[in-house]
Amino acid sequence: MKISRRRFLTHAIGTGMVGLTSYSAFRQFVPSLPAISIDFPGKKLGHTLRNASVNPPANIPKVHTNIAIIGSGVAALSAAWQLSRHGVYDYVLLEGPEYNGNNRGEKQYGVPYPTGAHYLPLPSAESTHIQQLLTDLQLYQNGQYQEQALLQVPNERLFYQHYWQDRLLPQQDQDSERFFRFVHHTSDQLGKDGKRLFAIPLVSSSNDMQWRQLERITFAEWLQQQNYTSTTLLWYLDYCCRDDYGQGINQVSAWAGLHYFCARGNQQSEHGSILTWPDGLNELSQQMRQFCQLKPADGWQNATKLRSQSLALNASAISISEHDRGVRILMQTIRGQFYWLECTYAVCAMPLYIAIYIVKNIQQYGFDPALHLPAYAPWIVGNFLLQGLPPETPTAPLSWDNVLYQGQGLGYVVATHQQIRQGPPQYTSFTTYTALNHDTPANVRRWMLSASPADIYAQVAAELETIYGVKLRSRILQARLTLRGHAMAVPQPGYLSNAGLIALRSHSGRLQFAHSDLSGFSIFEEACFWGKQAAQSILTHLS
Repeated sequence: MKISRRRFLTHAIGTGMVGLTSYSAFRQFVPSLPAISIDFPGKKLGHTLRNASVNPPANIPKVHTNIAIIGSGVAALSAAWQLSRHGVYDYVLLEGPEYNGNNRGEKQYGVPYPTGAHYLPLPSAESTHIQQLLTDLQLYQNGQYQEQALLQVPNERLFYQHYWQDRLLPQQDQDSERFFRFVHHTSDQLGKDGKRLFAIPLVSSSNDMQWRQLERITFAEWLQQQNYTSTTLLWYLDYCCRDDYGQGINQVSAWAGLHYFCARGNQQSEHGSILTWPDGLNELSQQMRQFCQLKPADGWQNATKLRSQSLALNASAISISEHDRGVRILMQTIRGQFYWLECTYAVCAMPLYIAIYIVKNIQQYGFDPALHLPAYAPWIVGNFLLQGLPPETPTAPLSWDNVLYQGQGLGYVVATHQQIRQGPPQYTSFTTYTALNHDTPANVRRWMLSASPADIYAQVAAELETIYGVKLRSRILQARLTLRGHAMAVPQPGYLSNAGLIALRSHSGRLQFAHSDLSGFSIFEEACFWGKQAAQSILTHLS
């Protein structure tokens, strides 16, 4: 529900400044906006590639490596992890425009916080690759997960009917009870091929066409067919889809909607089923880098001093061409230097909306951008650096995840929550997640490019200021807002039968593709799976 300016002002006056009777009087007492910083990672390079405005010089030097991994997100680091655990270290990671990709984190006032993904559910039965990764990183040992990484209670609450309650489902009713009985029954149900109907990774899911046909309609249409009419249940289901897919029940397929609830199985409970850190999955990415013994380098001259070691080069790929003997990459370092990188094998671990401009003749792999490119959901991640904590009502304590019923955003997480036993922090970050599905993704991206910092702040801070009032601004030391115009692929109707994605998944050659986009939706487990698959294909060729 969009909060109108009039409604917002009325609420703020009623809750924070009772007795003021005119807008002009109200204005005198509204704290000014805090310092606002806007980050649009990858925008400059992405638009340069889209507009084909890269102008490399003549006589570009040529350099060599055995394996190149293009990207620094989960898929790229997972490919590096798999190579390293098999003793292969002669590879170069071209990090691209954003360190750790959507897992990036920052630190201000001594507080680490995420600018992207912020948690990882414990692995489901089919996610053996995640169990293997967590074991290698020593986050899982002797049948136990590292206690410091397990989500601490209180873990979630919902601001509903002017009060906080300690669960996100607004209320139990006949519809919600019927829906979750269905989920419980379906979660462990097998298709005709013997696989679970819904599983992670996607390729482990059943191909039973009786269920796969649910990808032809939206989740909202399926819910209507099943006669689910509860307003609170429908809001909750829409919230969950926006949280995982960036779009709601009216945009994602029915199969994807059910996959969200059924794929992790019945063995997991809400409490203690999530791994998280103050800076979100940035910490997990950092641990993967340490496992791989990645050595950072900002130029090729520095990199040559570290040959035969795994390198993380601060550079971006400008073009990628596969040929019979290997892969040729035109890369540009952070210093602006161009090189032709000749390698025997390469992993293209970047989003497909970027890969279509970099991989030469991507149509040769069976992928036509005009037909097969997924839709991408735009997001804004806001980090509000606070001095101390705002006062809370006694109905439910401040939790890790805090959500406003019918809010346009997805609530906020508290960066210092994992240190909750140490007492109130001097500084913290409230990290808001806003999936912008109120308009078409294209229109939202246009708004992102033209909106002022104050406009973006108003969009992102609306829920916080609805809950705490505008007086919260006096505690905000800085608002750091990260705009992600193409944050994640959306599993719209038809994504399971997308011929282009299927073709890229099955390609075997010198160039491997690896990204969560291959699954049609963006979660850690899918990205890790495709990164591992790409590395295993290379290892097979090397053996």
